[in-house]
Amino acid sequence: MQTLNRIHIGFLAILMLISANAGCQFAANRQNSIGRQAYESGQLAQAVDRFQRALNLDPNNSDAYYNLGSSYYQMGKQANNSQWITQAEQLFRQSIDMNDQNVNAHRALAALLIETDRQQYAFDLVDDWRKRYPYSAEPLIEIARLYQEYGDNRRATDFLSDAVRLDSQNTRALKALGHVREAQGQLNLALENYSRAYQLDNRQIDVAQRIQDISTRLATQQLQNQQLR
Repeated sequence: MQTLNRIHIGFLAILMLISANAGCQFAANRQNSIGRQAYESGQLAQAVDRFQRALNLDPNNSDAYYNLGSSYYQMGKQANNSQWITQAEQLFRQSIDMNDQNVNAHRALAALLIETDRQQYAFDLVDDWRKRYPYSAEPLIEIARLYQEYGDNRRATDFLSDAVRLDSQNTRALKALGHVREAQGQLNLALENYSRAYQLDNRQIDVAQRIQDISTRLATQQLQNQQLR
């Protein structure tokens, strides 16, 4: 009987611990949500406060590290404060340490590295990420974005095509592939990619606009070709 009581008490203790952790995570997520609203409205000091509260509640919360880093990065750029930018970099890295598949943190850190003249480090960051997750489309999308920023649309297209082959339902990959093909003048292929992305998620107003614009351009080109015959 004593053994059963000890088991029962231990089981209750585990349940209480799980419940407490769940409560902390819920509270942290709420602070993250409030902080994001403040961030998006430009209230960066309030955002920092909320994201720090989220971390106090849940020290392993990858999103809170990323959100706090984003706030410091914006404040650092606005005030030309290198210490805040350095702090943002550390927070992005902590976010990745907590969740190595945090897409936002990888993207933000790569952007920070580029803007602080460490381009090769940015490429190394996303390439190492790709090697760790060879069957994920997300690292390929970020590598393609870097190549496109440096004007290498051909390499960008190759990586995005690989991303779509890995995950044909990935709207980010399809949208990015449509964008790079549009930049190359491959309007029919771009229209296919945008249309597929919109079919998967019809809330993308910008994609709907690209579809409309390209369709108009293609129709105009077809009319002009007919008039020349």
